[in-house]
Amino acid sequence: MVDILENLTKAFSLEDFQDYLYHNGFTVSPKQVYDYEKHEELIEEITYLGHIKLEDREADLVAFAVKVKNLTERTSKKKQFDIAKELFNKENKYYGLFLFYSDNSFRLSFVFKNTYGTKEQYSYYKRFTFYVDPKLPNKTFINQLKDCNFKNLESIKNAFSVEPVTKEFYNELQNWYFYAIDKVKFPDDYKYSEDPEKDKEIRNAQSLIRLLTRLIFIWFLKEKGLVPNDLFDEQKLRNIVKDFGNSNNYYNAILQNLFFATLNTPIDQRAWAKNEGYPANKKDFGVKNKYRYEDKFLINEEEAKKLFSSIPFINGGLFDCLDKDSIYIDGFTRNEKKQAKIDDDLFFSSKEKTVDLSKYELSANAKVRGLIDILKSYNFTTDEATPIDQEIALDPELLGKVFENLLASYNPETNTTARKATGSYYTPREIVDYMVEESLREYLKTKVPQAEEILDDLFSYSNENIDLPQDLKKELIYAIDQIKIIDPACGSGAFPMGILHKLVYLLQKLDPANKVWYEIQADRINKESKEVLEMAKDENALKELLNEVKEHFDESINYPDYARKLYLIENCIYGVDMQPIAIQISKLRFFISLILDQKADKTKPNFGILPLPNLETKFISANALIGLEDTPQKQQRIRNPEIVKLEKHLKSLRHRYFRIRSRKEKTQLQEEDKKIREQIKKIFRKQKPRKEHIFRFLEVKGDIERY
Repeated sequence: MVDILENLTKAFSLEDFQDYLYHNGFTVSPKQVYDYEKHEELIEEITYLGHIKLEDREADLVAFAVKVKNLTERTSKKKQFDIAKELFNKENKYYGLFLFYSDNSFRLSFVFKNTYGTKEQYSYYKRFTFYVDPKLPNKTFINQLKDCNFKNLESIKNAFSVEPVTKEFYNELQNWYFYAIDKVKFPDDYKYSEDPEKDKEIRNAQSLIRLLTRLIFIWFLKEKGLVPNDLFDEQKLRNIVKDFGNSNNYYNAILQNLFFATLNTPIDQRAWAKNEGYPANKKDFGVKNKYRYEDKFLINEEEAKKLFSSIPFINGGLFDCLDKDSIYIDGFTRNEKKQAKIDDDLFFSSKEKTVDLSKYELSANAKVRGLIDILKSYNFTTDEATPIDQEIALDPELLGKVFENLLASYNPETNTTARKATGSYYTPREIVDYMVEESLREYLKTKVPQAEEILDDLFSYSNENIDLPQDLKKELIYAIDQIKIIDPACGSGAFPMGILHKLVYLLQKLDPANKVWYEIQADRINKESKEVLEMAKDENALKELLNEVKEHFDESINYPDYARKLYLIENCIYGVDMQPIAIQISKLRFFISLILDQKADKTKPNFGILPLPNLETKFISANALIGLEDTPQKQQRIRNPEIVKLEKHLKSLRHRYFRIRSRKEKTQLQEEDKKIREQIKKIFRKQKPRKEHIFRFLEVKGDIERY
């Protein structure tokens, strides 16, 4: 069986797939299906392949093959799901395998119908999918299908489950992380603890998780074709990086230059900070977004710069270097004593080594290999999962789960698990979905009472179109725009991301053309025009902002969900967590969600990619359970007009900061933000604030400086 599956991944043929079905007990009796005229722009032919009786259900599992004209990981996924549903309805079936194929790549989906409640219209289909291409690893596809018993529904669901691959990936990543903690060296300028051992452990733990978040994000960019494979090709790197494999030059020369001098710098501003000695070096002191380490390359500076020339400017804070003044954290510097040092073999070591990790309550015979080798051996998907559609690959939601488990693995301050020490725990998707839906239902019932009777239809994943009066649709869309959500212990962002996805789904149903959503955002800019002009001190600022809105909604640049997500994130969603590194992971997940809905185009400026927003004021590190001190029993009900004025100014400033791209302007806004927060803080303390000010204070406290 393994041989057949391996052949399918290397050189697909429909005959081999039919052979696979036959060996698994299917009655294979192919026949053409001709009724697909309305999809003829996508489909070349449809074949009914056969069926098998499910022993634990009074039903058959049917199999269809659909030859399509073009197939990539993202091509026509929704249409393919719709075709599967149509074939199901035509055959009156509930369980099926659907093979969509073109040339050597294919998408194999297990689709089944879920029913709940007493109303048939609330039934919906679920899809679990493997995307297979000869250029991808495909080991998960082989491992999970080789022992599948297609006569048993539970066996099929297990084979098409993402949990095994998530667990396997996490175990590998965990072993690498704890092995690397003792091997890496980061600058020790910033002190986390007075105890030298704890200080080192905390520093290495946080720095490694930060490295992982950055590298995982880059892996998704690579999947979109925005980062070249050459930067991770061991053979090519031997001719690029000096002493590759026997030094720490790969991290410094390739990864740090990729992080800070490339992704964090507009293409036309990328340059070298050459090491020419004092006083020549003085002009670049404190500049943390120029290329460094020319002495660690085997190629000249222009050739080295060319390695990164096809990579867009990303922005968004994830790739800001944390070194500041004379305090080094990332260690991106010409001063060798302050440089971060990570050996090449921690990234490239395809041969597993056995190591003792028992001091971290892991195996004494743990298997470890290079981080890049780990990443290369898994399929990553650039599509986000939904409750009804899941690809069997590593997606952004699953990475949140992986990272939160990593945060919960070990707390060097207490020598206990961080989960016990800080209460961190990843909330399962089913619970997140339930909490999200119940919260939003109550909000919409309160905000738009006349919509209560149709909320079941609105939230349902049924294929039925929702038919509402246009006025009611607009009221619901305006209510969504006005919602404010804060998660006071957001961890790696499971609940905020769940809210984002559900709100996007509701907007898809209510406003499929994005027309009303666009009008709302343009109207907001016009209403705030006075503050915009005062802040920017530029008469063209309003025009530029309105042009930005048009750009966000332009479907030649972005998929429709990009504009939905961007304005929901800017205006509606907030997160707080005690752990700064958890906040960084939350921001990472929102960055990934936005970047995946952009359309790369190498012919356009910045390769068609709009720089990511700054989320420093949306997700902050703080203890949301501690109230403000000296709160009196009896409170005044009138708000201080001075606070109202300052908050209004701060809100306008942060709208501007959300999208600012210039490093200089970003720094100026940071300073102004800090001054306003200090003013508000003094007034709060002076007037002994009410308890309901606590979350307002947390938002004000959101620090847009680097931590």
